[in-house]
Amino acid sequence: MTRRRGIPPHRRKIVLIKRTIVVCIGLFLLFGIGKFMSGLFSQSDSPEAVATKEEQTETSKEETKEKAVTPGEEPEITLTFSGDTMFDWGLRPVIAKHGADYPFQHVKSEVEKADYSFVNLESTFTTRSEKFNGQLFWIKSDPSTLQAVKNTGFDLVNLGHNHSLDYLEEGLVDSITHVEEAGFDYIGAGRNEEEAYKPKEVEIKGKKFKFFTFVRFYPDYRWVATKDKPGVPNGYDLDLLIEKINEQKGDADYVIVYMHWGIEKTNTPAPYQKEYVKRMVEEAGVDAIVGSHPHWLQGFEYYNGVPVAYSLGNFLFPDYVKGHSAETGVLTLKAKGDKIDMSFNPYMIRNNQISPVEGKERTKMLKYLQSVSPKVTIDEDGNVTAKEGT
Repeated sequence: MTRRRGIPPHRRKIVLIKRTIVVCIGLFLLFGIGKFMSGLFSQSDSPEAVATKEEQTETSKEETKEKAVTPGEEPEITLTFSGDTMFDWGLRPVIAKHGADYPFQHVKSEVEKADYSFVNLESTFTTRSEKFNGQLFWIKSDPSTLQAVKNTGFDLVNLGHNHSLDYLEEGLVDSITHVEEAGFDYIGAGRNEEEAYKPKEVEIKGKKFKFFTFVRFYPDYRWVATKDKPGVPNGYDLDLLIEKINEQKGDADYVIVYMHWGIEKTNTPAPYQKEYVKRMVEEAGVDAIVGSHPHWLQGFEYYNGVPVAYSLGNFLFPDYVKGHSAETGVLTLKAKGDKIDMSFNPYMIRNNQISPVEGKERTKMLKYLQSVSPKVTIDEDGNVTAKEGT
């Protein structure tokens, strides 16, 4: 009978080692491929992924607003302000082709990095067609474009201006509703008088801000909100304006007023605006004043240490606006303790985008702003400081 020979012990050990190596390599490859595929799909630009990124950005900004500071140290808080913005007229085909985010591509990062950002929405947001009789022209934007304003990083929007009721009271209420649904803070209009004059209160890094709007230019007095009628806050009555601020500012650390005022296509404020600034600062304790309506940039000044930017001009209008009407920018206020510093970063409306300016073009714009701002010095970085004795 033939005897079966067994595998020598040293050979069995070698076979066992080889099998172990093969199993380990297989497990490694399986795990690696799984990780690769997971990473591939996680980096997808699907709508869900994009939405998640936008939610993360919004959450980050909310966390910054609530960020604690070292006890005993005053926090530095950065606010940005931008001028007249709309999505009508020649912008409609541009948005249809490129999307509503397209105009903001170059300015988005500057807006996002601020603790809180404001923009004037110079438009109604409605689909209605019945217009207010007596207007020279009307501005209506598709409500869906508000998402692009949100995506850019703006937190607070103004609805009070001379186009608020272009599509009647119903159009204004539509605008309010769409802005609320988009998740914005807003000022400048209301479904009644109480809402229209109510400031927006925001706490940032432990400091309380109150933002007010008053409208000093509209085509008809019937646009003013009443007890039971939608409208805008009356900015023509300076005594009323000061009364409303004093009644509602409470224990705010900073009171910021946005004014829709001035004369169109001028680069210096009207005499009445100087009187408004004086009384708002001296009688209502306002900490900063920002304006627009002229569609041109106007000068800067400090009144008793309070920063004043008379007009921020157009921010987003169709690129057929030229010259001073195409000059724009982002105003930054940095608040720390009792002091608020002001700076301005110029842009141009070009190719239907808010486009950065560099080199000689930037220098030229800053020099122009210096020429219409006799009481301040504007350096090459856009920092605005008061001249001695002013």
